Amino acid sequence: MYASKGPVVEEWADRRFFRPLGWRVATALLPTRISADAVTLASLVLGVLAGHLFWYRSAWVNACGVLLFIVSDLLDSVDGQLARLRGTSTRMGRILDGLADSGRFVSLYGHLAARLYAGHWGWGGVALAMAALFSHSYQAAAADFIRQAYLRFAIGEGDELDVPEQTSVESGDSWWGRISSWIYGDYTRRQALLFPRTTALARAYSGREVPDSLRRSWAERQRWVVRGCALIAQNIRFLLLALTAVPHWPAAYCWIVVVPLNLVLVVLILAHEREPKFHAQLA
Repeated sequence: MYASKGPVVEEWADRRFFRPLGWRVATALLPTRISADAVTLASLVLGVLAGHLFWYRSAWVNACGVLLFIVSDLLDSVDGQLARLRGTSTRMGRILDGLADSGRFVSLYGHLAARLYAGHWGWGGVALAMAALFSHSYQAAAADFIRQAYLRFAIGEGDELDVPEQTSVESGDSWWGRISSWIYGDYTRRQALLFPRTTALARAYSGREVPDSLRRSWAERQRWVVRGCALIAQNIRFLLLALTAVPHWPAAYCWIVVVPLNLVLVVLILAHEREPKFHAQLA
């Protein structure tokens, strides 16, 4: 069966749909020469195409965009599971996966910006879509960080939590490796900016065993924060697009990302960072 990260970290849609179906596709691809990176590229191409479909003022075309985003997200689950099945999981694979996620949603917000500009919104619509893209990037980074921190400090395994200094590359790396690592480094720097205390805690326990007291406290006190990440993570975007952009309200989608989802972001950051008990470990 597929490797689950646990019901606290994974959303219902991941546990019931993306992970199980992704596992079946990954096992079907296992005997082939198709690499995990090739699956990531396919996810990116479909995601970019999905974003393009939101340029059109057609409910059916926009609905196809939502469906393509779902297929793209399914492939995003397949690549990681395929890499783990083959024992080829690497940090570069995680970087490429993150770049594919970014590319998909840059396409979405870029086409929404063009659609709003061509409508009656003008440059105000472009500014709104870019604000939504900026907000989305921080919301996704925060949700990922909170979940990875839970795996690190509460579960004790399965995390991919990195701090900025761990993303440096060797001088012999290729130009593509340098560029992608720099982009990933910028991603981790944004996470460190949002969560300076937890980043300091990750540095303090780098290569060390997390005490049982800290593990129990984290598991108990951070559970609701991790579950709250579902409100700002990726899956909810598909539902929001279906409810707003498909009925010809693309601006409503952008406003939801910029206002209520940013309010949720602030609440989750404050709840995660102000926890006194586990930060006392740094004293």
